[in-house]
Amino acid sequence: MKKIVSLLALIGLLTSLMAEDAPKMSTHAELSYANTGGNTESQDIAGNLKLNIPFYSNEVRFVGNVLYSNNKDFDTNVTSTTKNRWDAELNYDYNFNDTWAFNYIAGAKGDKFSTFVYQAYTGPGGIWTTFKNDAHDLKFQGNILWAWDENREPYQADSNDTLHSYAAYQISMDYTFQITESTKFIQYLMYRSEFEDTTNYFGKSKTAVEAKMSDIFSLGVSYTIDYTNNKADDVRSYTDSVFLASLIADF
Repeated sequence: MKKIVSLLALIGLLTSLMAEDAPKMSTHAELSYANTGGNTESQDIAGNLKLNIPFYSNEVRFVGNVLYSNNKDFDTNVTSTTKNRWDAELNYDYNFNDTWAFNYIAGAKGDKFSTFVYQAYTGPGGIWTTFKNDAHDLKFQGNILWAWDENREPYQADSNDTLHSYAAYQISMDYTFQITESTKFIQYLMYRSEFEDTTNYFGKSKTAVEAKMSDIFSLGVSYTIDYTNNKADDVRSYTDSVFLASLIADF
């Protein structure tokens, strides 16, 4: 009996030590004041959620953004939507080592005031962590994709079909610079393009600075630019921009 109790105690001790060393799930949530430019101009509230769930050599990453605005015309007493936009991306990583990882990505985006009712894409790829230390973290990611664009109008002049499905690729860079113990700079760049029609491409840049106020809360500012090369004729701008001033919670 004593041997069984000792064995159970040893197993419990080893399990607790392993749990302490295991990486934990992390959540990053932002509530932001938003100022948009490009196809719509508005000031309103935005939300952002990021989840990182590591387990053994695997990691699941999720990021989602919502931007919605209703403005009232006081002359006509009519309330209209001036911004209605969301995007989400789910990544699965298998880390071979500290440098290389296999990746599978699935993403979608909807924007009422853009060329597309929605866009979706999915496919395998890889991640190269160029360097990672206390000050710098630089990663490159590349994926081969199958993509779907649901257009508001037929995507070809001689067709009534609004759904365009195609093979594509996406490359991105994610860089974090820890300026001080409490302040960091973040730069994200993305380029996605169709293989067959190289004029069908998209670009994104997000630049951010975050400063911690406590173990959980931070303040941050960011500026995001979204570029669409093949826009509809009635969409006035190729580029949408969003400035965010955010209250951030990390836990």
